[in-house]
Amino acid sequence: MKWIPENIRQSQFAKSVFVLATGTIIVQAISTLLSPVLSRLYSPEDYGLLAIFTSCISILTVIGSFRYELAILLPKKNSEAGLILKLSLIIIILFSVLVFLITLVFNHNLVLLFGNERLSFWLYFLGPVFLAAGVTQSFNYWFNRNKNYKIISGVRISQSSVNSALTLMLGFLKFNTFGLILSLIISNILSSLYLLKRSLLRLSECSLNFLKLRSVAKKYKEFPLLSLPSALFDTVSINSIIFLLNYYFSESVTGAYSFSLRMLSIPAVVIGTAMGQVFFQKISEAYSKNEKISTLILRSWKVLFLTGIIPTIVLFFFGEEIFTFVFGIKWVEAGRISEYLCILTFFMYISSPTSNAMIVLRKQRILLWINIAAFVYRPLALLFGYSVNNYLTGIILLIIFELIQITAFNILLMRSAVKADSNQV
Repeated sequence: MKWIPENIRQSQFAKSVFVLATGTIIVQAISTLLSPVLSRLYSPEDYGLLAIFTSCISILTVIGSFRYELAILLPKKNSEAGLILKLSLIIIILFSVLVFLITLVFNHNLVLLFGNERLSFWLYFLGPVFLAAGVTQSFNYWFNRNKNYKIISGVRISQSSVNSALTLMLGFLKFNTFGLILSLIISNILSSLYLLKRSLLRLSECSLNFLKLRSVAKKYKEFPLLSLPSALFDTVSINSIIFLLNYYFSESVTGAYSFSLRMLSIPAVVIGTAMGQVFFQKISEAYSKNEKISTLILRSWKVLFLTGIIPTIVLFFFGEEIFTFVFGIKWVEAGRISEYLCILTFFMYISSPTSNAMIVLRKQRILLWINIAAFVYRPLALLFGYSVNNYLTGIILLIIFELIQITAFNILLMRSAVKADSNQV
């Protein structure tokens, strides 16, 4: 694509980011506007069970196609990319059947493992929902390859709208947890069916030859061998917090924590994600042109700090009152958690958009060690809270560890950036 003038390429990139960011903003807007209503229709226990279910889906989706979906963007020919997509879908289908059989045979054992009897019925739906989520994820890469960003954005908006509408309707009908999880199941299945329908014609052009499938599987074997372990380690580490809160404490505490984190992370998702996409492009370009990148990082941190500091201070002092007023008296625990959690989400809001600079600087090994450290300190923090019979103590200790990790990460990032700048002089 070097033959295309740089200003046009940048303009096209900006338009693509805008389309994807707009979808994210609309999805978050729908969720945010309905939150005060839904929080009065559903209890922290309901949201706690939903958090456990979605955490299971998140982990399974990472394993789903052995990360082959990431390779869809790489081939020069659409025929090869189509083969990779079909390979991904075959693996997802086989793995979803395996998941269903495991939940069918070992349902009781899994309930004991999670420490939640109410999860028993919903375990049977893990296979179908994982199948839908995996299919959707693979097709997103396919449409990304073909620059169909409007479809990707439209599906996100439609999925969120269906999920929110069903959750609202079933909440008014007093379906409780059933309403939350059923809405998630239906919205995921509808999204995957829509994407499948939109892709059938293009996929029919790619022949299904098992020898060719074996060939592309071998050609892109670094994805299951290298990318999968790293991604799985990271996802399990993140979602372990939900599992441990449920195991050590209760559904109510799990729901309060997940709801608080969800609300406080909205700025990071809306602003941070869009800014991170643009920043990734800018820092990659600056690095390739031997320009200084430490200045770009500092400038981003400054802007994000100034835009996030005031809301963080307000939440730190009045989080309990704000959550109780906006979401209802049932969420007083979530408000209490938010007074501490807002500090962590503030640091995440500042750090997240610039974190991809580690990839540009070829420092992925640092990310691996940080994930290993997180895998150790997260359960230890919550275990300490359990030992003193105080979930808030465990969460506060967890936040302290996370702040230390983020600070260390950014110090290493800045040192690497400064070193890279000095080498370019």
